[in-house]
Amino acid sequence: MARERADEPEASTRLGGLNLLTLGAAVTIVASLGGLITTGIGTIWSARVSADQLAQSREQAEEKQREQAARVSFWEDVGPKGESRLHVMNRSPDPISNLHIVFLVVEDPPGHVAFQVILPALTPCSALTIEGKSLKYVENDPEDDPEDENSYWLPLLEADADDMDLGDFEDSVGFLNASVGFQDRNGAYWARVNGELTRGDVSIDRTPARDGRVLGEPQVQLVDNCGDDGGS
Repeated sequence: MARERADEPEASTRLGGLNLLTLGAAVTIVASLGGLITTGIGTIWSARVSADQLAQSREQAEEKQREQAARVSFWEDVGPKGESRLHVMNRSPDPISNLHIVFLVVEDPPGHVAFQVILPALTPCSALTIEGKSLKYVENDPEDDPEDENSYWLPLLEADADDMDLGDFEDSVGFLNASVGFQDRNGAYWARVNGELTRGDVSIDRTPARDGRVLGEPQVQLVDNCGDDGGS
């Protein structure tokens, strides 16, 4: 009997040791789960930060691509003698090329006339002006190639105009549905339509009977407050 009583503390000690081991294992498991949860949250957070950084980088890259094009604009006004004018301005320190200017003139007569004007380039920090008095129109040849409808024309020189039967508008004629397309210093094409800047070129519906012509080179002047946009 005495021996059995002597054995009891050893059993209690073993039981207590087992409880401590079980508790220790539970604590280890809980700690491990906590570490996994923390690691998972950290991974999700890192992924979100990386996605935000990527989106920001793309936005900055797009802004960088647009910075020169955003400095090209156009507007219409009336001169001191009541003549209508269309201005196109390049406020960037680099030239733009393949400048396409489209607009309509509607007057009775001759009716609906579409202008599709091309200029090889517009110099940095400058603005060109097309005056209403320089607008003329020509009757199309019915045998003209219909695929030529998307063609753009250089302004006519005085000498060139002698070979064409040019019709006249009033000086106060308006520039309707005007849009401007151009190529930036990196070769990308942009379009300014209804105040919005988008990728691509411009176009306008042409009447099959008449096309507009600009007579004489548009006047080009330097503009003030032309900031550097980082171009080379």
